[in-house]
Amino acid sequence: MGNTNEKVIIIVGATGGLGTALCELLAKEKVKLVLASSKEEPLMRLKQELEDRGSEVLVKATDVTSEREVESLMDLAASHFGKVDVLLNLAGLSIPSAIEEMDINDYKLTMDVNVLGTFLCSKHFLRKVNEQEGGLIINIGSMAAKRANPNAPLYCTAKAAVNMFSQGLALQVKEKNTRVTTINPGAIDTTFWEGRNVPREKFLQAEDVADVIHYVLNSNPKVVIHEISLDSLLFFK
Repeated sequence: MGNTNEKVIIIVGATGGLGTALCELLAKEKVKLVLASSKEEPLMRLKQELEDRGSEVLVKATDVTSEREVESLMDLAASHFGKVDVLLNLAGLSIPSAIEEMDINDYKLTMDVNVLGTFLCSKHFLRKVNEQEGGLIINIGSMAAKRANPNAPLYCTAKAAVNMFSQGLALQVKEKNTRVTTINPGAIDTTFWEGRNVPREKFLQAEDVADVIHYVLNSNPKVVIHEISLDSLLFFK
């Protein structure tokens, strides 16, 4: 099995509900964490909480749609810790709306955060990975990539693109001793849903998905887990 406390783990989108749950889980293992999110203040609060638990934490506010900022994040991580081992692309965005009411900026923002961000982070992470030791990329897709949602067709499109990007990337980097896994969760009960008329009590908890990611992190490096899809049993019924 893998050993997370020997790894440098980069989490992009760290201050969201899933990112926070995963950080709290990893803090128990005193891992080396590089945390990125769009806003600095939540990052600093999370950094303090994790350091109080014994983790070594580096943070950087990063716009995942900016290649310059993403490259700077990966440079900082590699120079500070001397290496990078794992990338978790958790940053995501949905703008639920009728298509005829959306403008081109809604389209660009949805595709840029979900797809361009995943591409840029993967690109610059791979430039830092030691091919002998290999690396691991975990991308967060969604069951919306597999099950159309009438409230967010653009989000479905973006997450389907993340799934196919992950599959192609996995084939491309296998010779570099690097693995790529996609996690496709159903709806997760986070602040993302606040103010919406949805049955949040039936959704997955962020801790449920964090447990699945933790399983992949600790899997045998010789095993490629291509994809894991999961739903809440309550919602699935």
